[in-house]
Amino acid sequence: MSGVVKISELENQLMNRIDRDDLIEVDKVMRYIAIVKQIRKLQIAINKGGVMTTTINANQEFTKANLAINELNKLTKTLIALEKSIRFAMFNVSVIPKDDEKDNDGPEVSDLY
Repeated sequence: MSGVVKISELENQLMNRIDRDDLIEVDKVMRYIAIVKQIRKLQIAINKGGVMTTTINANQEFTKANLAINELNKLTKTLIALEKSIRFAMFNVSVIPKDDEKDNDGPEVSDLY
């Protein structure tokens, strides 16, 4: 799997996890996808322009943080809040049986008390 998730696959997965008859939830997913698209555009702009930008104003030249970073942070916070508000359907998650034998990965919490 590549490092970038396709927008269409993300949308399909999100839509499959909600009640599609609930228009509010469908709208939330569509807003979520729109925000993801904007975040990706900002990330491209930051990658192209750099984290710091140089501004030339008449005789002055100064370096400052790329303004897209602030917008990226705002959108990320909005995305997280929206994600928390989406009512996802519960899935049955199979429990992985635990081996009785200890391995050498370190103590478990119950081993510490």
